[in-house]
Amino acid sequence: MVPSLKSLASSREGGRWVIGLIWAAAGVLIALTWLHVLILVGASRDRELTTAERDLGNLTRVGQEHANRTFRSADQVIQFVRAQYLEKGNKLNLEALSAQGVIDTEIFNQVGVIDANGIYVLANRPINGRLDLSDREHFRVHVAADTGELFVSKPVVGRATGKWSIQLTRRINGPKGEFMGVVVVSVDPSYFTRFYGDLELGEQGMAALYGLDGIARARRVGQTEDFGARAKNATMFERIAAGTPTGSYVSASVVDGVERMYYFRKIPGYTLAVVAGIEMRFLLANHDHARNALFLEAILLTVLILLLAWALVRYLKRLRTETAARMRAQEQVQDRTEQLNAIFSLSPDGFVSFDAKRRVKYVNPAFLRMTVTQADKLQGLSEQEFSQWLSALCDPNTPFKGVDKLRLQEGREKDGSREIIEVDSFGKRVLQVRFRRSDTESVSQILYFRDVTHENVVDQMKSEFLSTAAHELRTPMASIYGFTELLLHQEHDRETEKEFLGIVYRQSELMVRIIDELLDLARIEARKGKDFVLSDVDMQDLLTDLARTYVPPPGRAVPHLEMPSASLRVRADAGKLRQALLNVLVNAYKFSAAGGEVEITLEPIMDQGSEEVSSVAVVISDTGIGMTPEQLQQVCNRFYRADSSGKVPGTGLGMAIVKEIVELHHGEIHIASQWGKGTEVRLTFPVISDGR
Repeated sequence: MVPSLKSLASSREGGRWVIGLIWAAAGVLIALTWLHVLILVGASRDRELTTAERDLGNLTRVGQEHANRTFRSADQVIQFVRAQYLEKGNKLNLEALSAQGVIDTEIFNQVGVIDANGIYVLANRPINGRLDLSDREHFRVHVAADTGELFVSKPVVGRATGKWSIQLTRRINGPKGEFMGVVVVSVDPSYFTRFYGDLELGEQGMAALYGLDGIARARRVGQTEDFGARAKNATMFERIAAGTPTGSYVSASVVDGVERMYYFRKIPGYTLAVVAGIEMRFLLANHDHARNALFLEAILLTVLILLLAWALVRYLKRLRTETAARMRAQEQVQDRTEQLNAIFSLSPDGFVSFDAKRRVKYVNPAFLRMTVTQADKLQGLSEQEFSQWLSALCDPNTPFKGVDKLRLQEGREKDGSREIIEVDSFGKRVLQVRFRRSDTESVSQILYFRDVTHENVVDQMKSEFLSTAAHELRTPMASIYGFTELLLHQEHDRETEKEFLGIVYRQSELMVRIIDELLDLARIEARKGKDFVLSDVDMQDLLTDLARTYVPPPGRAVPHLEMPSASLRVRADAGKLRQALLNVLVNAYKFSAAGGEVEITLEPIMDQGSEEVSSVAVVISDTGIGMTPEQLQQVCNRFYRADSSGKVPGTGLGMAIVKEIVELHHGEIHIASQWGKGTEVRLTFPVISDGR
C-alpha cells in the first residue's frame, strides 16, 4: 500500500519523502505552467494573424466593390457621351450635361472628347487654348487597335485640369468603323485614397488600387497619398499571373520596405487589383502586450507555486487540523450545493457556479442541455480549464474570452460583465454569458447563460434581407431616375425617346417583378401553406398543359415531355405547383440560350422492397451553361444569381420560391449541375395512395 501523508509525516523518513514529493510536484506544475503559457502565446499570435487576414479580406472586398461601381459609372458616362457625340458632333454641350447632373463632377475631374488628330475638342469644363493630347497613352492605345474595351491609364497630371488624374477612355468609331477619336473621363485618384482613408490600418497601413502592370493608380500609406508607385516585383502580381485572383501573404514592401500582411483581390473585368496591408508591428502589438502579460503571470505563478510548496512543508504538522477544517467546509459546500441544485434545476437558463478556489462546483441541467455534455466532465475544473473547454466549443469568430476577463470587466460596463458566444453542439446556438461575483464562503462567482439563438438569427436575417433587397431595388431605380431626368430636361428625337422609355419600362417591370416575388415569398412563408387550395392533381395532365401553353424563346423548340402511361396523382395546390414548375422551366431555357433541348420527365418512385409507388419525381433538364459546385450550394438563396454579369435577366428569387412551395407540399428538391454541360432539377412529391 502507498503510505498516507499522515503516517509519513509521523516519521522523519516519511517527512523527507513527503517534502521531496511536494517539491517534485511544484517542479511539474511550473513546467506545465510555462508550457501552457508558450502554447497560449503561439495561439494568440495565430489568432491575431487569422483575424487580420479575415479583416483585410473584407476590406479588399469593399474596395473591390467601390472600384467596380466607380468604373461602371464612368463607363456609362463614356458610352453615353460617345453616343451623343456620334449624333451631334462638336455641337454636343458637355457643360450642360454636367449642370443637369448627367455627369457627376464630384467624382470625375473632367469629361471630354479627343478628335482623331489628338486635339481636345470638347469638355464639360472650359479649355484654355488648343490642347494636343496625341502623345498621351490613353489616346495612342486606341489609335493602335480597336480593342472594344475600357482603358484605365496610369496616374498622370492632366493638361486640361492640371490635376492628377486616372484617364478612362473608349474609342469612337465612325459608321464604317473608322477611327474618329476618343471619349475620356478623368477620375481623381484621391477619390479612391479618400475612401481608403476611412480604413483603420495603423500609421504604416497601406491600401491601394494597382494596375497589373505594377503601377499604383491610387495608394495611401497612413495619411500620405502616393500616385504612380511601382511595385511590379510584388508577390501579388506573381500570384495573379499564375491564376490566383485573391489571397494573402506577409512580405516587406518593394516600395517602402515596411513589413506588412497583405490581402489582394483582382477586379473582374479589369486589369486592376485592390490591396490592403497592415504593418506587422501594428498587427502584433496586442499580441506582444498579451505575451508580456502572460510571461509576467507565469513568473508570478511560478513564485506562487514555490511559496505554496514552502508553505506546505512548514504546515505538515498541522495537516490533521486543516483536514478537519476542510471536511467541515465541504459539508457547508454540500449543503449550499443542494440548495442551489433545487433552485437552478428548474431554470431554462444555464448556471455554472465556482467554489472559493474558483473551481466548477455546480452545473445546472439547462447548461448541460445547451452544451450537450455531462456534469462529471466539468465538475472540479478550474476557471481557466473551464474557459478552455468552453472556448473549444465556440465558433472561432466568437471565442469565449474567459472567466478571468469577465471578472476584470465587472463593474466597468453599464449592464454588468457580459459577452455573446456561438456554441456548436448539434446545431449552432448563440448564448449570452453574464458574470456575477459572490461574497459567500462556498461560491466565489457565477456564470449565467441565456440562449438567444432565435433572437440572433431573426436580427441577422432582417439585416441581410433589408440590405440585399435595397441593393436589388436600387439598381433599376437608378436607371429609371437617370433616363427620366434626361427625358424631362433634354430634347431628343422620337427614336431616342422611345429607346429611353423602353429602358424605363423594362427597369420598372423588373422592380414590379422583384416586389411581386418578394410579396409572394412573404405570403408563402407567413401562411406556411395555410392558404393553399389543395386538391387531387393529375401530374400527367398538369405537365401536358404546362408544355402545351409554355411559349419558348424565339428559335427554340418546345420542351420534350416524357411520362409513364399510368396515372400519378399528388395532393397539392395546382396553381402553386404549376408556378414552381414554371420557374424551373423558365430557368432551363434562360440558362441555355445557346440552344439545346429542354426535357421534362415524370418518374414514379417505388418503395424500397415493394412494388408500390410512394412518390413521383418531375425532372427538368437542360444542356445550358450549368453551375459550379459553389454556385450550386447557393442557387436557392434569395437574390442569388449564378450569372452575375447582368446578361441573363432575373430577380434571383425564383428558386427560393420553388424551394418554399416544394417543401410546403412535403416534397424535396435536388439539383445536379456541371459547369458547361447543363443542369438537372428534380422535384419529388408524395403520391396519393389508394387509402389516402
